[in-house]
Amino acid sequence: AGMAKRNNMVAAGGQRYLVVHEYAGQAYFGWQRQPEELTTVQSVLEKAVSEFLGTETFIYGSSRTDKGVHALSNTFHVDICRKPRLGREQDVREPYEPVQIERAINSRLRKARESVQVTKVIKVEPDFHARFHAQRRTYFYRIASGFNGHMSLFHKGQTWNVRQDLDIDLMKKAAKMLQGHHDFSTFRAAGCQQTDPVRTLKQLDVELHQQNWPGRYFCDEVTRLQHIIITASAKSFLYHQVRLMVGLLKAVGAGEIPLDKVPEIIDAKDVTKLYTAMAPAHGLYLASVEYDNF
Repeated sequence: AGMAKRNNMVAAGGQRYLVVHEYAGQAYFGWQRQPEELTTVQSVLEKAVSEFLGTETFIYGSSRTDKGVHALSNTFHVDICRKPRLGREQDVREPYEPVQIERAINSRLRKARESVQVTKVIKVEPDFHARFHAQRRTYFYRIASGFNGHMSLFHKGQTWNVRQDLDIDLMKKAAKMLQGHHDFSTFRAAGCQQTDPVRTLKQLDVELHQQNWPGRYFCDEVTRLQHIIITASAKSFLYHQVRLMVGLLKAVGAGEIPLDKVPEIIDAKDVTKLYTAMAPAHGLYLASVEYDNF
């Protein structure tokens, strides 16, 4: 309760900032701070901000990605109060400019050799909340299908490598069935804390994507791969929803689940009726978090 209260108040002379950041997820035990002293994106960011300010500082994230999930653009907000100069404690100093915060955090992240980087900092209103004011979240999922033998090292930890050739047209048709306003209980992992399983999936696209990987110049095998990008957009998602949906799309594309079974799977409203494995974390990227004003 104390933390929630502190989060809704900006001290005199303080300023709330929205911080956009990216990270390679394989190095971290998810975004959210963990009690077991595990290294997370939040913990390394809070350490960098706290070192910069010289006082313990908490940040509040918009999207708590899982262990191994990457982000091209995630966000958090933080309240920063500039310390007065020595001997002039009565003075209230002007807030830091966004670029000062960006440079200060990034220099500490680089020094610690973290796979996290701040890409943008924006001044926001005192009541702004990174999580609750988000209007749209977009995820990408990357699949490389149809390979035999060794996969290029440039895919490792960044793409789901699937041996089967996948039928893109079947995957597109299945994606259309999932799009829109549904009870997504079938695509909600155990441990989901959301009370309402109904979501509006604004976008679920499946596209072939031409990739000029460095590895393709050394390995003919890479050139015959299908690089598939699945894009999912909604205001918010259930726990593991995107990875469970991708698991179904892959199973349909591989011929493991017939297309006409998809409506039945959605209507079952039960994750045990999905009959296929969840897609691995390392193929998933949080691409963007959008707000009304920026």
